[in-house]
Amino acid sequence: MIVDFWLCLVGFVLVVGGCLGPWVPHETAALTVTGLELARLARDAFPHITREFFYFPFVAASVLLGLLAGQSAGRAVRLIAPLGAATVLLGTLLPFSVVEAARHALTSPAPFVLPPNSRGQLILVVVGAALTLLAPLAHRLPRRPWGILIALLALVGSVPALYQFALLRPHIVALYDAPVGLGWGLVACVAGFALLLLSGVRAVASPDRSG
Repeated sequence: MIVDFWLCLVGFVLVVGGCLGPWVPHETAALTVTGLELARLARDAFPHITREFFYFPFVAASVLLGLLAGQSAGRAVRLIAPLGAATVLLGTLLPFSVVEAARHALTSPAPFVLPPNSRGQLILVVVGAALTLLAPLAHRLPRRPWGILIALLALVGSVPALYQFALLRPHIVALYDAPVGLGWGLVACVAGFALLLLSGVRAVASPDRSG
């Protein structure tokens, strides 16, 4: 499966770069919005948008790294890469309000109270971290189930975020009062997920080939 491995690896790099790159470009740096920052923009200005969906590409990339690590012959890679990915995921997406609530509960007699507006994000991050840690176990899967898993990961990671971006973009145009193009981060993210989908389809279509 060497070809599919490299397709997935390139897709992973594009997705991560795309999440950190601009989805909403602007000549003014303060008005340029990255893929991850779209969730904060949606929360602050457009509460009707499901902001957690903008985190799906980053979570999918984390799980994908766990899957790729499972293909490695080195045991250290299979352990360290998923652990590192899960740590980065928690450190990047864990809601600050949850951290503050936990700190307050530890330093005062008050019980821990989970902020209601952080529940969805917290559940997504915890589930994503758990799947990342478990993903290396998928290395035992035959080629066809592996392909189905990669294809599903590509769809789940991309479709919800792109759908929410399509809903959010007209509001951003109205807010900026100017035409808004498509940032290279969005293009890179879409290209990365397209490669992942291609890899999954290849694996499903040719289950008996070694790659």
